[in-house]
Amino acid sequence: MLFIQNDFKTIQFAVYFTDLDEDETRVYRFLLPRLLTTHTNQLLNKTVMNEKLEDLYGAYFKSRVERIGNYSVVSIILTIVDPKIVEDDQLLDQALSLFNQVLFDHTSFNKELFLEEKRMVIEQWETLYDKKRLYAQTKFYEHFFEGDAYGKPLSGSLKDIKKLTVEELEKYYHDVFLKNTKKFVANGRISETDEKKIESIVSHDMHLIHPFTTTFRPSRSVLVIEEETQMKQAILKLGYHFPVFRLDKLYHAAVLLDTILGGYPESRLFKEIRENQGLCYDVSSSYDYYKGVIMISSGVDLKQKDHALEAIKQLVLDMIDQGINEEELEHAKAYYAHQIKNSLDNQSFLTKRAFIRELLNQDDTFEERLEAINKVTINDLKEALEKITLDTVYVLHGGQND
Repeated sequence: MLFIQNDFKTIQFAVYFTDLDEDETRVYRFLLPRLLTTHTNQLLNKTVMNEKLEDLYGAYFKSRVERIGNYSVVSIILTIVDPKIVEDDQLLDQALSLFNQVLFDHTSFNKELFLEEKRMVIEQWETLYDKKRLYAQTKFYEHFFEGDAYGKPLSGSLKDIKKLTVEELEKYYHDVFLKNTKKFVANGRISETDEKKIESIVSHDMHLIHPFTTTFRPSRSVLVIEEETQMKQAILKLGYHFPVFRLDKLYHAAVLLDTILGGYPESRLFKEIRENQGLCYDVSSSYDYYKGVIMISSGVDLKQKDHALEAIKQLVLDMIDQGINEEELEHAKAYYAHQIKNSLDNQSFLTKRAFIRELLNQDDTFEERLEAINKVTINDLKEALEKITLDTVYVLHGGQND
């Protein structure tokens, strides 16, 4: 178990259930955290659960399922007010008891709640086409990550969801989920006595049995997909092969490169494509260091889609060919360092950071990370730029008569 001592006004208890990301288990892992946090054997429905949380001074659960490399990670976090602030000696015990019930003590699941959660997920799938941004993102991922787990939805397919039964979910929970690798994190003002109390209540951590990997297929000839729909604009998605991963020596250079490309308001994409040329409503880039890719997304006027697409592609080519100047690098370093320093005030960020560091076996401090960023050179960026190749272009646009 990981303990983080901080003087926040709240205390967080988090657990991360980690297993391989596999086709046959996604639907279970997507629905489980939703059900676990809505009721327990003692608190039989959402209303009673919410009343209990209110009694605990407005405590709340937050759950999430995500991909990290080749892992599927389900996180469940309980946040409570620091008992010392409300002067309640029973709060910690009550919160830990509830946390334990939510995670481990479900003998069965409320069928009505299961059907409600299932119906909402089905509805999200069936209305996906109407949510143009989300639809474009989903289709782009299907094409860019074709043959890779990242190309599959976290929820499983609509077919998987529709055929799932509460009995199957209960079986997966008892037979598989509870046997997942688990990592616990407690973050806040916690005494040594409280640490022992927490360790005695929560289940023991388990060590990972599958190695952590960050891989992606080789680059390919550019795949271009255009899809027409009913709307007045166009959505552009560009996927670049960029084989620099989280543990590589060029990682910090890659983060700064993405920042300069489209990661903040002073980025090239924002200043040139949006402000100078006025070709889009929005434009940004994102770097996925678990898959080694850079993705660019933009919403543009329908009449500008071809011009905007070519301008974005040319901007990236110019960046690869001409490199990055010292002023851009220094601005990006300052921005990135500022983001890191700000994160020290975010309790949820620190909680997850503790888990990620454990997962990746990292032990660098914030100071060491800032120093590594500061050491990135123009040559490092040049080396990173040479690894970028356009791989996939997806365009969702309205018809000519829309």
